[in-house]
Amino acid sequence: MADVVGASAEAEMTRPLMARFKPMQVSVLVYLVGEAGLMATSLIEFYYRTRQGADPFLDFGAVSSAFSIVVLGISLAQVLGLIASVVFVSMWTYRAMKNLHIVRAAAATMSPGWAVGWYFIPIANLWKPFEGMQQIWRESHRLAGRPENIAAYVGWWWATWVISNILANIALRLTGFVEPLPTYDAGLLVSAVASALSVVCGLLLLRTTKQVTMVQAEMRTGGLADTFG
Repeated sequence: MADVVGASAEAEMTRPLMARFKPMQVSVLVYLVGEAGLMATSLIEFYYRTRQGADPFLDFGAVSSAFSIVVLGISLAQVLGLIASVVFVSMWTYRAMKNLHIVRAAAATMSPGWAVGWYFIPIANLWKPFEGMQQIWRESHRLAGRPENIAAYVGWWWATWVISNILANIALRLTGFVEPLPTYDAGLLVSAVASALSVVCGLLLLRTTKQVTMVQAEMRTGGLADTFG
């Protein structure tokens, strides 16, 4: 009887991931639209600067004004989407790991707080968040009675995340912080590649988190039936 009461108390502490996944999905998609737009505008600017010898922001009168407004709108969507994505991805990650701790998943050794916190620690954020996602993936699948092998796209998600951030940093230095540098045009190309990789990264993140969300909904362990449903 005591075991049943204990199981019920734990069940009340767990939460389904779908409530966290849906707003995360929307925010990430907004961010991806922004990134795709920035990729396109970087390529347009590169084309006009290198092939036409013109600045699309200045040299075409009303068209340049319209182009500037479009770029501003795209940039705003990208920034707002990024901020919202950071919030909702953090919330999803915390709850995914917290659920595993509640059901005492043996290999979920990273705390829910650090599963999120490592994203914000320089140097360590190159691998520790991925380590946390690996634990979430493996334990969620194991407890759901599924194979624990991590899908290849999870690794590609992290690879594109790291590479896109490195390239974005390089692009910023090539184009210049305040005034354009002689390497500005090269910076536009690097920026376009970084944005393209960010789009791929975001899609892979959604695929990864959707899979974990579905698997945790199937988990049945330790008498906690319907805990995550």
